[in-house]
Amino acid sequence: MERRTLIAITLCIGVIMAWQKYYIEPHIAQVQTQNAAAVVSRPSVESPVQSAGASLGKVAAPIKSTPENSQEKPEFKTNSLLASTITFSNGHSLISDWKLKNYRKAISQEAPPVDLQSVTHQDGVLNVTIEGDDFQYLNDVRGHFLKDNDPNRLTWNYDDSLVRVERVITYNANQPYFDLAFKAEFKTTKKPAFLLVSVNASSFEKDPEAQDRQLLYFTEHSISRVQIGATIDRKEVLTPVKFIAANSRYFLLTALAQGGDPKALIQGVGPHQGKISLVYNVPTSNNAVSIPLRIYFGPKDLPILRSVDPALDTTVDFGWFTVFAYPLLKLLRVLYTFFGNYGVAIIILTLLLKIVTYPLTLKSMKGAKEMAKIQPQLTRIKEKYKDDPQALNKEMLTVMKSHGYNPLAGCLPILVTMPVFFALYRVLYGSIELFQAPFYGWIHDLSAPDPFYITPVLMTFSMFIQQKLTPTPPNTDPAQAKMLQLMPLMFGAMMLWLPSGLTLYMLVNALVSIIQQNLINKKLGMGRYVPTAVAQAQ
Repeated sequence: MERRTLIAITLCIGVIMAWQKYYIEPHIAQVQTQNAAAVVSRPSVESPVQSAGASLGKVAAPIKSTPENSQEKPEFKTNSLLASTITFSNGHSLISDWKLKNYRKAISQEAPPVDLQSVTHQDGVLNVTIEGDDFQYLNDVRGHFLKDNDPNRLTWNYDDSLVRVERVITYNANQPYFDLAFKAEFKTTKKPAFLLVSVNASSFEKDPEAQDRQLLYFTEHSISRVQIGATIDRKEVLTPVKFIAANSRYFLLTALAQGGDPKALIQGVGPHQGKISLVYNVPTSNNAVSIPLRIYFGPKDLPILRSVDPALDTTVDFGWFTVFAYPLLKLLRVLYTFFGNYGVAIIILTLLLKIVTYPLTLKSMKGAKEMAKIQPQLTRIKEKYKDDPQALNKEMLTVMKSHGYNPLAGCLPILVTMPVFFALYRVLYGSIELFQAPFYGWIHDLSAPDPFYITPVLMTFSMFIQQKLTPTPPNTDPAQAKMLQLMPLMFGAMMLWLPSGLTLYMLVNALVSIIQQNLINKKLGMGRYVPTAVAQAQ
């Protein structure tokens, strides 16, 4: 089999496998847990984390009645960047509501703002539980808010004969988060072994963001993701956890531990429902315990996330090619500051990438031209040494070297452009910058598919034209040629449901590739012929 045939087959397989990894698999409704920490299955001997969740669901009789002012729901308003409003709960859940008024659930100005349920799909998404049968009644009681002279501080209190519980919330209007100190003082010898800070989230059947709805935890300098699918197996994280979170495609609710080195517990609490908890040990030598936390809900905007905690930038999933994605996203933001339109920024970024990779493309085409010259000689060598693979490889390398042809030259553009392509795919798919960002004409949201499928169709035709300009050599394997002919249709079908920002990039890339290919053909005197394996890499 000829070298260009091997390259083409390898490229096709690589593209198909990559799309399988980055597009098809995320759309399959199944539980996928990526363990980057020391996570173990439920052991036969009860561990501390396991016992912490063993009594969930048991409720004892309350000792003290609900306070008269149980309907209090104070609010804090955040900085102008997010324009959010937080409504605090006086019950078991810490937050009743959290609205991001600068982000809406639909493009219309009349659409409601994005809120906690946009990410979690349920109420009571963040709570602190005191474990043990003697304290389960606290899940049903309500406390009351105390007056405070500091307008940026809020104190919630509950007191009975067993325990005094306090939440001290501090907030700065210039920050997108608030800090919480949860304090418990136990008045008798009865004392729990654990306190749990829990984040709850749900998905549903035919959820358009099901592949992006996840529970997250960060430990040992890396993040792990648990897909909210039909079921979630109970898991225990036995290394210190920095934060837990519920995640959607563009937004995040997270609780960050500010001390105490908690562990984590992951539980399924029903079909398409999950809970992830920070597990704190209660010291036996002290009747009082305090848990410091930082709470953030908002967009997965890298500068904002890093202002909350640098580790939160890992919640933005750019996959294997993060090292390429960060500079691409930064460049995209810079271009936006000049043009004021992310669609235009994508076009300019595509042109810049084609200019940067042009020398590699030209070098690859020169190598292809040399390969075409020596192809008859290589064919004779294959026939002569068909029964001696070792001698065949030696003679072919000798001929290639004598003509100054490097067998790796044709692969170089692939090695460079493929990581950039997949990094840009992740950037255009999941960056909050494109959330409801308009382009022109019929494209009002670059994060949503093209509503009329115009750009996917144009992209498909452009790829067909590119193939017509680079016909398959006569001695190409028919199966390989057929596969290459179907690739534009495969890409076009995939782009029907992908963000229009990504389709715009693919369309512009195909159009510029046609122009670039004609210029190179003219420069090298290659006419209309370019080996297909090389052309497909561009």
